[in-house]
Order: sequence, then structure tokens, then C-alpha cells
Amino acid sequence: MIEAGQVILSESVATTESGRDELEDAVREDGRLVYKVAYSVLRNHHDAEDVAQETFLRFLRQRKHWAEIRDRRAWLAKVAWRAALDRKRSPAGVALEDAAEAVSKLRADGAGADEIAAGRQMMSLVERLIGSLPSELREALTLSTTEELTSAEIAQLLGIQEGAVRNRLFRAREILRQKLAAVLETRHAR
Repeated sequence: MIEAGQVILSESVATTESGRDELEDAVREDGRLVYKVAYSVLRNHHDAEDVAQETFLRFLRQRKHWAEIRDRRAWLAKVAWRAALDRKRSPAGVALEDAAEAVSKLRADGAGADEIAAGRQMMSLVERLIGSLPSELREALTLSTTEELTSAEIAQLLGIQEGAVRNRLFRAREILRQKLAAVLETRHAR
């Protein structure tokens, strides 16, 4: 994770002391959220760090408009979300080290090959089912479950009403429940 302004400040040209303090506060207070939002979209540590840094660079570039930002946390989360989606649309490398690390951890915990495969199959199935959701439902569900954001925070991030967020979450969970039940019934019937 980036330290308070380590690369960002070195790239800025003429940052005032109060601007530097504001940026350092933002990185210190909201850096974890920005990283988590980026990671929830990208599922890659290095890409999420890059997006976090890009988010704070964008924040720094907007320093003349900082007074207009009513909720810095929501603004940063929204910028991170959009930057992560942009990065996800572009071709990215496969994080083999992340997969290898996960398998090594399972083996170290005493899991056998069958157990590892079954767990990976179930995770893959759930990920595919989530991926098959319409994007508006998938985004709300990802932010709620992975990032543990509240409905109000998700509403700000997505620019929609809080009631719409709750509706999307309900619909997404209901669709997943139905699809998962259908898949499991089919597998047990075999």
C-alpha cells in the first residue's frame, strides 16, 4: 500500500503546505477504502495499488476544487471505482502468484487435492454466477459484500438513491439464490 503521499507528492509540481497536509490526510484516512474498492473490481494486488495511486493523483490534480467536494471519502471511492473499471476493461496480466499463494496456503492448512479442487470449483461457480448478473446488480453486490460498504456509501459511489441500492442488493441476492439452488439440484440429481 502506498504511504502517505510517497510517490504522489514527488510528482506534484507546486503543492502548498496545506495541500500537502490535505493529501496526506486523505491517503492516511481513506487509503484503505480506495485500495479495497479497486481490489474488489480488479482482484489483483498490484493493479489495485496502481489504481489507488492514480486515484490520489486525480485528487491532487483537483486541489483547486477541494472545497467543492462535500464528502471526500465518497468522492475518492467513486474515482477509485471508475479508475478500476477503466483498468479492468484494458487487457491485464494473469496474477499467477496470487493463485499459487492461495493453493500453497490451502496445502499448508492440510487440505487435500480433492478438497482444494472442490473449494475452487465452488468459488469459480459463485464467481461465474455473480459475473452473469446484470452490471447494475453485480456492482452493488460487490461493493456490499466484498467491500462491506453501507447502502448509503454505495448510493454515493454509484450516484443513485439509497433505496435503489437496497433494491439492487435484494434482486441480486435473490437471483443468485435461485441460480445456485438450480445448479445444486441439477448436480445432486445426477
